[in-house]
Amino acid sequence: MNGFYDPLVYDARAQGVPGDVEFFLGLAHEAHAAGHPVLELASGTGRVAIPIAQAGIRVVGLDLHAEMLARAAEKSVGLETVRWVEGDMQDFELPERFGLAFIAFRSFQHMLTVEDQLSCLRCIRGHLVPAGRLAIDIFNPDIVVMGQWLGAKRGGIERRRDDYTDPRSGRTVKAWETRTYHPGTQEVASDFIDERLDEEGVVVSKVYRGLKLRYTFRYEMEHLLVRTGFEVEALYGDCFGGEFEDTSPEMVWVARLLS
Repeated sequence: MNGFYDPLVYDARAQGVPGDVEFFLGLAHEAHAAGHPVLELASGTGRVAIPIAQAGIRVVGLDLHAEMLARAAEKSVGLETVRWVEGDMQDFELPERFGLAFIAFRSFQHMLTVEDQLSCLRCIRGHLVPAGRLAIDIFNPDIVVMGQWLGAKRGGIERRRDDYTDPRSGRTVKAWETRTYHPGTQEVASDFIDERLDEEGVVVSKVYRGLKLRYTFRYEMEHLLVRTGFEVEALYGDCFGGEFEDTSPEMVWVARLLS
């Protein structure tokens, strides 16, 4: 199984963006107060959707990977306010209409082409109530970092800051990464190496995983939203509602469906 979609490993290492659970929960409360359910796309193992459901808010979590959804179902046994659906966020059909749809932790960036992005946004639009809201978190492309990997760091490898404990063995895993940027397609291909250690700190095995994301710039994202029938309500630089600036780590978008 691809390490990104091993549910136990994902739970151990994918901690999201600081403040994101509280941010999306706040928006979910507003939808709930208006009498509408909430939709999370690329919901994974329920890191964000489950706290929303625990707050008494009806939420549907949609994800492409059955094993992630199975883990989410295990974690939410007995919780009647959440439903898990296997599906593709650029092509899905659900019976409900939602007051809020959101995509957390940069998962929108799995849409690698403009056609994929537009398909996803149009599908979301069709599942919102009138004046419903969409919230998306993507990273703010860092030109300096990009230049480093296109220059001095090209072909190199560096330590990541997200070492973690293997959920099965309980041993430390050291995380490494190398990146390749493709400016022509606005893609970044990351290769991750996880070094599994024994009790004495000796590397006993390595796991290699690959991930490709599309990076999107500010006005490009705004254009995508407007093109698919949304009006930008807010753009934040983090999930604490901070002002968006040149050096902000995130672009956290809140948009409303135009009537």
